[in-house]
Amino acid sequence: MIGKFEPDASIDLHGRRPDAALEYLRRTVESGRYRGKALEVIHGQGRGVLREQVRDWARRSSFVREIWTGEDYFLPGGGGVTVLFL
Repeated sequence: MIGKFEPDASIDLHGRRPDAALEYLRRTVESGRYRGKALEVIHGQGRGVLREQVRDWARRSSFVREIWTGEDYFLPGGGGVTVLFL
Protein backbone atom coordinates (compact mmCIF):
# COMPACT_ATOMS: atom_id res chain seq x y z
CA MET A 1 0.00 0.00 0.00
CA ILE A 2 1.35 3.43 -0.92
CA GLY A 3 1.22 6.02 1.85
CA LYS A 4 0.00 9.57 1.52
CA PHE A 5 2.70 12.08 0.61
CA GLU A 6 3.31 14.80 3.20
CA PRO A 7 5.65 17.69 2.34
CA ASP A 8 8.11 18.83 5.02
CA ALA A 9 6.97 22.44 4.74
CA SER A 10 4.56 24.62 2.81
CA ILE A 11 4.41 28.23 1.65
CA ASP A 12 1.34 30.00 0.29
CA LEU A 13 1.76 32.58 -2.45
CA HIS A 14 -1.94 33.49 -2.72
CA GLY A 15 -2.65 37.20 -2.74
CA ARG A 16 0.86 38.24 -3.78
CA ARG A 17 1.71 39.98 -7.03
CA PRO A 18 3.74 37.66 -9.27
CA ASP A 19 7.00 39.60 -8.79
CA ALA A 20 6.56 39.68 -4.99
CA ALA A 21 5.56 36.00 -4.94
CA LEU A 22 8.65 34.94 -6.87
CA GLU A 23 10.92 37.06 -4.67
CA TYR A 24 9.40 35.45 -1.55
CA LEU A 25 9.86 31.99 -3.09
CA ARG A 26 13.46 32.76 -4.07
CA ARG A 27 14.35 34.04 -0.60
CA THR A 28 12.68 31.04 1.05
CA VAL A 29 14.44 28.47 -1.14
CA GLU A 30 17.85 30.15 -1.15
CA SER A 31 17.83 30.63 2.64
CA GLY A 32 18.86 26.99 2.99
CA ARG A 33 16.27 26.48 5.72
CA TYR A 34 14.58 23.69 3.75
CA ARG A 35 17.64 22.11 2.17
CA GLY A 36 17.08 18.37 1.75
CA LYS A 37 13.35 18.77 2.26
CA ALA A 38 10.16 18.78 0.20
CA LEU A 39 8.65 22.27 0.05
CA GLU A 40 5.04 22.56 -1.09
CA VAL A 41 4.37 25.80 -2.94
CA ILE A 42 0.69 26.78 -3.02
CA HIS A 43 0.21 29.13 -5.95
CA GLY A 44 -3.42 28.44 -6.83
CA GLN A 45 -4.87 27.57 -10.19
CA GLY A 46 -6.48 30.74 -11.49
CA ARG A 47 -5.33 31.56 -15.01
CA GLY A 48 -2.07 29.71 -14.41
CA VAL A 49 0.24 32.73 -14.63
CA LEU A 50 1.81 32.33 -11.19
CA ARG A 51 1.90 28.52 -11.52
CA GLU A 52 3.96 28.78 -14.71
CA GLN A 53 6.25 31.44 -13.27
CA VAL A 54 6.91 29.33 -10.17
CA ARG A 55 7.66 26.22 -12.23
CA ASP A 56 9.85 28.10 -14.71
CA TRP A 57 11.84 29.63 -11.85
CA ALA A 58 12.19 26.22 -10.17
CA ARG A 59 13.49 24.58 -13.37
CA ARG A 60 16.26 27.21 -13.56
CA SER A 61 17.16 27.20 -9.85
CA SER A 62 20.29 25.32 -8.82
CA PHE A 63 18.70 24.84 -5.37
CA VAL A 64 15.84 22.67 -6.71
CA ARG A 65 16.67 18.99 -7.26
CA GLU A 66 13.25 17.77 -8.38
CA ILE A 67 9.81 19.20 -9.13
CA TRP A 68 6.46 17.49 -8.63
CA THR A 69 3.42 19.13 -10.17
CA GLY A 70 0.18 18.66 -8.29
CA GLU A 71 -1.72 17.48 -11.33
CA ASP A 72 0.91 14.93 -12.40
CA TYR A 73 1.35 13.42 -8.94
CA PHE A 74 -2.32 13.67 -7.89
CA LEU A 75 -1.46 15.84 -4.90
CA PRO A 76 -4.15 17.57 -2.84
CA GLY A 77 -4.69 20.92 -4.53
CA GLY A 78 -4.04 19.50 -8.00
CA GLY A 79 -2.69 22.10 -10.42
CA GLY A 80 -2.70 24.71 -7.66
CA VAL A 81 0.39 23.25 -5.98
CA THR A 82 3.96 22.40 -6.89
CA VAL A 83 6.37 20.51 -4.64
CA LEU A 84 10.04 21.43 -4.81
CA PHE A 85 12.63 18.99 -3.52
CA LEU A 86 15.56 21.03 -2.32
